[in-house]
Amino acid sequence: MISVLAVLFTFSVVIFFHELGHFLVAKKFGVWVKTFSLGFGPELLGKTIKNTRYRLSLIPLGGYVKMAGEDPGEKKEGVKSEFLSQSWGKRILIVLAGPVMNFLLAIVIFSLVFYIWGQPQIVKEPIIGEVLEGFPAQEAGIKKGDRIISIDGKEITEWEGVVKGVHPSMGKTLHIKILRENKEIEFLVVPQIDQERDVALIGITAKVEMKKIGFFRSFFEGTKQTIMWIVFTLKSIGLMFTKIGGVNLSGPLGIGQIVAEVSKTGWENFLSLIALISLNIGLFNLFPIPILDGGQMVFYLWEGLTGKPLSEKKIRIAQMVGLSILMVIFVFAMQCDISRWRNGWGK
Repeated sequence: MISVLAVLFTFSVVIFFHELGHFLVAKKFGVWVKTFSLGFGPELLGKTIKNTRYRLSLIPLGGYVKMAGEDPGEKKEGVKSEFLSQSWGKRILIVLAGPVMNFLLAIVIFSLVFYIWGQPQIVKEPIIGEVLEGFPAQEAGIKKGDRIISIDGKEITEWEGVVKGVHPSMGKTLHIKILRENKEIEFLVVPQIDQERDVALIGITAKVEMKKIGFFRSFFEGTKQTIMWIVFTLKSIGLMFTKIGGVNLSGPLGIGQIVAEVSKTGWENFLSLIALISLNIGLFNLFPIPILDGGQMVFYLWEGLTGKPLSEKKIRIAQMVGLSILMVIFVFAMQCDISRWRNGWGK
């Protein structure tokens, strides 16, 4: 039950702030927002305040802001409160506000995590933080918390020495001496080779401690973390379509499974995951696919450059193409989810 609530909470927060971005900028420009809905389908709860219907709908995987004069086929009065009566520049800002709000939410959450729990710092001492499952170190019997004393007879005093002792050791058997509960123990470990980086690995990581940082430093680190993940996501998307990586997506089932699992590991990880999902939703919505925010922005930019909007017919066709693209992505993501479930989720 807690896992289900965690999934609903995550999607609701991310969607709410996305739609809130559209809503706030639309109201700022005097556009009449008819409906602000969290979820799709039949209304469960609702209240009308100042000509806007705020509603909680049955299907929680989405949401929308309905503005007057937004639909090209809708009957218009030509008044300033209608969306399409706004200048193309203002329309772009209204549409852009959703993804921007997702990025801001990610920055706020990451900053909050840094401020409350601190910033991870690698301990310089040669103390093992984690032993990775299935790697040579685990198979040899090395454990988390062990302190490495020497590698092949060479004394180790800092973690950097561990890296220098392991990475170049391809094809060798390492004699690793560790200190565990005031007892010295020696292990023979045969590293495995990381072909991509051309280094030897035994599957250990350094010990990490959380260092408290101030409010402004937390905000700086939160912003940097958000930018880093945006860049990483874009690179990962690029790798999906190269020989380096295969196309592998997560749909609602996959994301829900991840949220459910991470929610059990503590608030720090759970909040960080919400931030990641938020920035990915914001980034995805900026893709120039008709029906997404990015596609709408392309329409309005075209209008600004040419001096005339696209015809209603062309917009309808583009939206159908965009919907088809999204359906293909959704179906493929669901297939990836089902494949992962068969390979492990259900076991």
